[in-house]
Formats: sequence, structure tokens, C-alpha cells
Amino acid sequence: MAGNSELYRAFEADELNLRIRQSKLACVLGMVFTPFGIVLDAVQYPELLQTFIVIRLSATLLIGGVYLLHFREKTPAYVSQLTTATLLIVVTSIAIMISLTEGAASSYYLGLFLILFAVGVIAPKPSEAAIFCLLTVSIYIACCLTSFNGELRAHSLWSNLFFLILTCIISVTAAHLHFQRRFSEFSLKFKLAEQHEQLSALDRLKSQFFANISHELRTPLTLILAPVEKIKAEAAGLASGSRELLDIVESNALRLLRLVNDILSLIRIEEGSASLAMKNFELVRFLRETHAAMKHLADLKGIDLSFTCDDGQIFILADPDAMDKIVGNILTNAIKFTPEGGTIHIEAKRNSSDVVVKITDSGLGIAAEKLPHIFDRFYQVDGSATRKHQGLGLGLALVRELVNRHGGSIEATSIVGAGTTFTLSLPHIADAAGILDADVAISDKTESLDAIQIFDRKAARLSWTAQESRVHAHGMAHFEDDEREQLLIVDDERDMRSYLVAMLGQEYRIIEAADGVEALQKAAEYKPAVMLLDVMLPGVSGLDVCRDLKSRAETRGTKIIVLTARADEEAKIIALKHGADDFLVKPFSGLEVRTRIANLLKAAVLERDLLQANTELKSSLEQLKETEAALVQNARLSALGTMAAGLLHEIGNPLNFMGTALQLAARDHALKALPQTQETIQDIQAGYDRIRLVVGDLRGFTAPSRPENPKPFNIEEAIEHALRFTAHTRQGIKITKDFQSIGVVTGSLSTITQVLVNLVVNAMAAVRHVEAIRQPEITISTAT
Repeated sequence: MAGNSELYRAFEADELNLRIRQSKLACVLGMVFTPFGIVLDAVQYPELLQTFIVIRLSATLLIGGVYLLHFREKTPAYVSQLTTATLLIVVTSIAIMISLTEGAASSYYLGLFLILFAVGVIAPKPSEAAIFCLLTVSIYIACCLTSFNGELRAHSLWSNLFFLILTCIISVTAAHLHFQRRFSEFSLKFKLAEQHEQLSALDRLKSQFFANISHELRTPLTLILAPVEKIKAEAAGLASGSRELLDIVESNALRLLRLVNDILSLIRIEEGSASLAMKNFELVRFLRETHAAMKHLADLKGIDLSFTCDDGQIFILADPDAMDKIVGNILTNAIKFTPEGGTIHIEAKRNSSDVVVKITDSGLGIAAEKLPHIFDRFYQVDGSATRKHQGLGLGLALVRELVNRHGGSIEATSIVGAGTTFTLSLPHIADAAGILDADVAISDKTESLDAIQIFDRKAARLSWTAQESRVHAHGMAHFEDDEREQLLIVDDERDMRSYLVAMLGQEYRIIEAADGVEALQKAAEYKPAVMLLDVMLPGVSGLDVCRDLKSRAETRGTKIIVLTARADEEAKIIALKHGADDFLVKPFSGLEVRTRIANLLKAAVLERDLLQANTELKSSLEQLKETEAALVQNARLSALGTMAAGLLHEIGNPLNFMGTALQLAARDHALKALPQTQETIQDIQAGYDRIRLVVGDLRGFTAPSRPENPKPFNIEEAIEHALRFTAHTRQGIKITKDFQSIGVVTGSLSTITQVLVNLVVNAMAAVRHVEAIRQPEITISTAT
């Protein structure tokens, strides 16, 4: 409710100005159109012209008096009454003329319609419009009833009242709609103004916060950089590893200092507190010096950096430090986003009214939809977690602000895959009077700088190149006899990898990877025991690498420690869901890293021991199953032998009787005289011999437990015995014999026969699977 009350009060205050303007407008219109009606009077009622002139001029004078009242100090409190008075003066003058003419039949009542329509437009509130309409109708009725001609034409009165009342309804409705529209528009503007004020306050608080933080960071950074610089200067005998760690500390402190300076510069420009030390500035010499300073850095990356300019000197009015930031930031981006073997060209020329500096690279290029935003604060062309280049997106925003402060302009054109061109335009000056010698000016200024300012300059020149220019030879160390555990370090920051290598290189064999793709390749190739994995990696993010490695059987055993800058619970849960075994929040201590790695290695050893025990147990179970199957088979064979022995005993007696009968029949002379009978006896004899042979084989096969002295036998005989035993189960299987050597061997015929039977049975079971494709075949071959 309090908010609505404040809104209505603000609306009333805003409406007051509108009311005063509308009331003045009504007075002006009344003073113009009221006397203008004399033209109509001369045509309609020439006999009453003098009277009507007096009435109209009197009304005009009265309206003029009301108009003058609008300029008094107390007018705002009575503006509604003044507006109503102006309209009533006009209505009353028209009513008097209606009364003097034909009353209800007078055509002058049409003037009232005009007044009522005007009320619908200029009335500030629908209630005031309704009151005025009611007064207008009342005055009209009164003038018709008191008409001087003495006639009351009821028909005309009712007809005119009908249309007047309809016009009143329309006017009040229009006033209501106008009021609602104005109130809605004001409410929207009021809320927007409140939100704008809130956002402005938040923006001021944000800027102040960043400014305070930046100022607070500069002192500890100085206390880091100054001792490091002193140690490097005084300790010439430092070991290479220690010097490299000092370089890492210095370069990253300078990098952080440069970011702090950029934030401060933007805030100062935004607040209008930053002042530029404008002076005559020779641009060509500055660009040559900048080109020379940057060239060796471009050479380290294999980039050809060139510079051309018009002959002579080009002078501009500029701040040297600001120009250093402008050109330095553009060249920084060009070197960062131009691949090895690319080119960067700096060109300066003078036009009729300005100086144009173009910096063209053959880098990655920028997509057309992203190009308009590259000068926005904190904007990254690639803002994903897998971007290849680090940064806050402040450099180009600062460039645009500084260029605008110089009265110049900057624009960028780009083609994806072909490169980008930045065009800088600055106003030039024709006179070089008062120009300072650059070397002397800078030298004199440097002598008076404090420690923070000196490091600011060093940060602007060096920090952005520290990581790009440092080259490491670390990789896979080849230690054939080294039994230390392998550790894979994955981070796109060279300094971070160097720090971890220096800290852990004595305890572990170190492998390095700079991005997610390389991490997957080296993890698959070397299968390290532990991996230190950064989350934000170019190409493939660390979380995707973690999930991929844990999904592969060959790399599942690698213990993964995720390195992240996020300390919230959600980040930890996401890392664990992707398969991470542990995580470290940056910044972390060396002791913590070593302790976590040692714990994971102990867990890995326990897991390997458990896996080995499970493998041995599984192998023992398989052997136990095989032994159990062999025992069951032997039991079955023993039972089969017992049953076969009984069966052979039962078959033996009838078989002996059959043999005796066949012998007697062969000696009988009467049977010999019958040829057909003799043939039948021979067939019976052949069947008898076959049965006796099978019985003999079966008797030897079913008694393997009895010790049998080795004796010579023909190997073909054992093969034939085995084939006869399996003849009933090999229907449809082709048996091929490839006997390259047949001879006598020494051993147990029954045992060898049993072995051959088992082999043939196994072979038949194997070849049954190909019956649907081709005829199964078993080949039995011998060789010496």
C-alpha cells in the first residue's frame, strides 16, 4: 500500500504540470475561437450582431483574465477550478446567444458539442469531466426554458438533449480512457525509474567493490613481486628448478596485477575520475618501438610480426600510457589467437583528417554474430568451459573506452578462419611543437615511480607473455628401470604443470598433457596410476575426460583427482558423478596434494590385491569344477563298466552255445550237401564273429582299472574299435582316414581305445554345429 501511495503521489505531481499546460491551452483556444464566431453571427443573425459582439468580447476578456491567473504562485492548487471556469465562460456565452435567438431551435447549440468533445480530451480526470458535462446540460436546459422569444419547442429540446447526453457519455468515457492510459504509462516509467536507480546503485556498489578489492590486491602483490625480484637478482647460484619456480611466481603475480590494473582503469573511466595526460605524441616512433618489443615474443610462437608506415613523422595528441595499453592489448589478442606460422601486420598512415592504424592477423577469426560484442566488458568469443585461451574479456573493452576518450574510433572486421583486422582512427595534429623526447620523458618519469607503478609497467609489458613464451621440455620421462608410479598431470596452464612437476617429480614419473584430447591419448597409452585433472580444458573438458576414462576397462583403474576453482558442494557432486576419485580446490598446498595422491595409491594397491585374490579364487573354482566333472565322469564310466560286465556275462553263455552249434553244423555232411543252407550258415558265422569281436572289445574297454601290461598292438585296430563304439551316434558325419603310417605300437589297447572314443565323441559334438551349412566331417590321421 505504501508503494501505491507513493506512486499516486508521484502521478498527481506529474499530472499537475499537465493540467496547467492543458488549462493554459484551453484559455488560448477560448480567446481565439470565441471572437472568431463573430463571422458566423454576421451571417446567421445580423440584427443581433452588435449584441453578440459584446457577448463574445466580454467572454474573451474574462478568459484572458483566467489565463493571467495561471501565472500566480498559488495557481497549481486551483488549476482544476481555472480550467472549469474557462470552459463555463464559453458555455455560458453560447447559452446566452441561444436564449436570445430561437431557444431550443437555435443552431448555436452545436457549439456545445465542440466544448464537450474538448472536455473529453483535456479533462484531467473522468470525475471532473462528468461534473462539467452535467453543468453544461443544466445550463442549456435553463437557457431554453428562459428563451426571450417566449416559445418552448419541446420536440427540439428533447432531440438536442438526446444528442448532448450521448456526447457527454462519450466525453466522460474518453476522459476515463485517457486517464487510465496516462496512469499506466506513468506507472511503467515510475517503475523503470526505480529499477534504473536500483541498478545504478548496484552498479556503483559493484564498481566501488571492484575498486576496493583491486586496491587491496595491489599491496600484497607488490609484497610478493618485490621479494621475488630481489631474490632473483641476489641469488645467482639458485638451482634451475628453484629459479623456474620463482619465474612462475613472478609471471603469475604480474598477470594478476595486469588484470587488477585493467579493472581499475575501467572503473576510473566509468566514474570519470581517470584523467589522461595528453601531449604531442609521435606515433611512428612509438609503433616501431612497440613492434620491436613484441617481435621476439611473436617469434617464440613462430608468428611473423611486421610493420609498415608512411614516410615521415605522424603526430597525435594522446596519453603515452593509454596508447601503450591500446596497441598492446590489440597485439596481445593478435598473438594469442594467431596459430603458429601465422602473420601479424601493423600499418600506420595519415589521412586528411585523422591517423589510421591497422593491425591485421591471420588468426582464427570471429563469427559475424559475435563481432559486435567483442568490445563489451567481460565478453568472451568462446565462453565455454573448453575454451583454449584464458582471460576476463577486459582488454578490448578498455581499448574502446580509451580510444573514445582520445576522440577516436575503433572497429573490427573479421572472416572466420582467415583472420581479423582492427582499425584505429585518431585525430592528428599538424604541428609538432612541444613534442617530448620519448626516451627522456619515460626515463625521467620512471625515476619518480614508486614500487607499485614500476610493477604496473612491468605487468603491462610482460605478464601477458609469460606463459606463452615459456617452453618446457617435460613430457613422458623414459625410465626403463624406474619402478616409481606414473602420474599424469593435465592442465592447460604451463605454469601450473611446471609447479606440479617441480613438486612431485622426485616421487613419481611425470607425464604431462595440455588439453583433454591429449589427456585421453596419454592415459590410454601409459595407463598412469594417478591423474591430476583440471576441469576447464580446451577441446574436451576435464569432466568429460574423467567420464570417458572411467567407462573404459583399460583405464578404469586410474585414480583421478579433479582440480577445480569452485569450492561449492554442487561442483564436488558433479565431479564425483563423472567418476572422480577425489578433488582439490584451487589454491591448494603441496602437502595436501602429496597426501591425497599417497592415499589414492594405497587404495589402488589394495584394489589390485583384492582383484588378484578374486582372480586366483575364480581360477581355483574353475579347477574345482573341472575336477568335479572328471570325478562324475569316472563314476559314470565305472558304473557303465559294471553294467557292461554283467551284460557281457549274460551274453557270453548264449554266444558260446551259438559257437558250438555253428561248429557242429559245419561238420554235418548232410548240411554240406545243401548249398543254400551252407550260405546261411556262413552268414550266421559272420554275424557270430562280429558279435564276438564287439564283445571282446567291450570287455577290454570296461575293465580299465585292472592293470594291463603294455604289449604290442596295431594302432589301426584301436581306431577301428573306437569307430565301432561310436558308429550309432555319428549318423550324417563323414569320417575321413588319413593314415600316413600304420604300424605296431606298444601300450594298453583298451586305454588307447578309450582315449580315442572320447576324442571322437568330442569331435562329433563340435562338428554338429555346422550341419545347417555343410556336411560335418572328422579326419583321423596318423604320422610318425
